[in-house]
Amino acid sequence: MRDQATLKRLGFMTQQGSTHTARTLMLSELSTLFDHVPAEADKDAYQAAIRDANCLAKRSGRTRQLTASHLADLYGLDPANPIHAGLRYFWSRDEGARPQLALLAAAARDSLLRDLAPAILAKPLGASITRESVEEAIEQHWPGRFSTVTRESIAQRVNSSLVQVGYLQGPFKRVRVHLEPATAAVAYALYLAWLQGGRGELLLQSPWCKLLDASHDRLLELAAQASSKGWMVMRRVDNVIDVDFPALAPLVTQVLKPAETDTATQQEIFHEQG
Repeated sequence: MRDQATLKRLGFMTQQGSTHTARTLMLSELSTLFDHVPAEADKDAYQAAIRDANCLAKRSGRTRQLTASHLADLYGLDPANPIHAGLRYFWSRDEGARPQLALLAAAARDSLLRDLAPAILAKPLGASITRESVEEAIEQHWPGRFSTVTRESIAQRVNSSLVQVGYLQGPFKRVRVHLEPATAAVAYALYLAWLQGGRGELLLQSPWCKLLDASHDRLLELAAQASSKGWMVMRRVDNVIDVDFPALAPLVTQVLKPAETDTATQQEIFHEQG
């Protein structure tokens, strides 16, 4: 697995923090924004669409500013960010996968959501997921970190995010339900695991694949479908698998190149000094 500095370069947010202290996944806003801003646009275009064009129909400049900040925190909103680039790549190829894609991207960039969602999804189907039960999970994971009011708000927002994705149902009483993973979501989960440095069976055991709540065999089946569509490449020999993402790999290589160049330069300086 890659070191923390490299993961940050690739778009992962490794430090403590969460947009869910203030907002949910903002799936509706994300969908509207992507409808207004083409995938090839630069990061300034996203900010201009939200702040200047007010494509999300916010009432004040302050609200537009906050919305732009929250969406950037959750989704990168920069084509040079590999996590965002992967999100937009699969977003345009599988409309039904979009809520799951948003969850995966947000989990890669929101440490609280990343750590908390698995505990909720581990609940049996049909179980009632109350705000109080999520508050208990928050306190168990981060004892004493949040005030009572903040803990309550986070629990409400995380539950709301999982309702938006489809893992929970009900306007008031949240109930855990089964959600069939989408083909592009499996491909994106494998891409995130691949970005982290996972290879072989470790890909299927990654936190991203676990968020899709599917069996090992089902993940392999959907990955094979994504490969047949040309969205990724999967090779499988017996129990050994290998994946690649030809459309996204050049960007990843470019992002990693400065780090490799810096290391080489440091080694040259060391040898010269020696």
